[in-house]
Amino acid sequence: MPTFDVSSVGFAVLDILGRPVTGIPEGGRADFIDEIRMTVAGTAGATGMDCAILGLKTRMVTTVGTDELGDFLVSKMQGYGMDTAMVGRDGTVQTSATILPVRPNGERPALHVPGTAATFDIAPADYEAALDAGIVHIGGTGLLKSFDGAPTLAFIKAAKDAGRITTFDLIQATPETTALVEPLLPYIDYFIPSIEEAQEMSGLAEAADIAQWFQAKGVKNTILTMGGEGVYVLPAEGDAFTLPAHDIDVVDTTGCGDSFSAGIIVGLVKGWPLKDCARFASAVAARVAMGLGSDGKLTSFDETVETMNTLPLKG
Repeated sequence: MPTFDVSSVGFAVLDILGRPVTGIPEGGRADFIDEIRMTVAGTAGATGMDCAILGLKTRMVTTVGTDELGDFLVSKMQGYGMDTAMVGRDGTVQTSATILPVRPNGERPALHVPGTAATFDIAPADYEAALDAGIVHIGGTGLLKSFDGAPTLAFIKAAKDAGRITTFDLIQATPETTALVEPLLPYIDYFIPSIEEAQEMSGLAEAADIAQWFQAKGVKNTILTMGGEGVYVLPAEGDAFTLPAHDIDVVDTTGCGDSFSAGIIVGLVKGWPLKDCARFASAVAARVAMGLGSDGKLTSFDETVETMNTLPLKG
């Protein structure tokens, strides 16, 4: 039996966030803002962190630098109870990092250094340890220069050969990303992109058409996150369904998709039906959007269940 509930594999980044930012000051002048934070982030990093906050036994599989940014990420991961035995350290480049000036409406343009995201890889000799979890989440395809393509395909095949459930998300997809992701699709049990990413990859506009496009290429369950419009789900079995988003005042949308993935994973670990997983994931994302950073106001499983059952939904 696997040691961990989830192994979160791929893109981890240090986010430095400030809000609210309405513009960059002229010359060398300064503006005053309300809040600045540093957080664990990334399509694997934030998802793993949120899984840990929600009570899952979580292994992180990524690479950070030997710099102070990497020290911060490892320390924070360990503080959340995440296992970091498979967090590699690379002294040839800096830790992947992003500066995010968050606008008053929650949007966040980004200034990004790829750093260790581009050097992350998993040697076949390390597959057994990286796959020592009931669910294997792969996040960050498109930014993982050394791991994208054939290495990811070999790893996800190994995950399925080991009998693992696979979840998958990517970041900033373009039509070119399709070439990287398409060979992986038959090995993905739960594909959780944003609607914008899915549109870019498929060339289609409507959620129903997009979901069918991915499932025709082998994905078992397609889950499209649509921000304030909620979520569209096409299960492997049964009818498609939509769920509305919660009605909240958005502070910051950073990490909302990553946290939604964490909510799906938590529900799967608990054996819930997919619709209940999606309801819970929506509540996780809502709690993250109510605060700054990839954890936002996410504090515990019980509080998130209360949010799911009491926070109003959009009409």
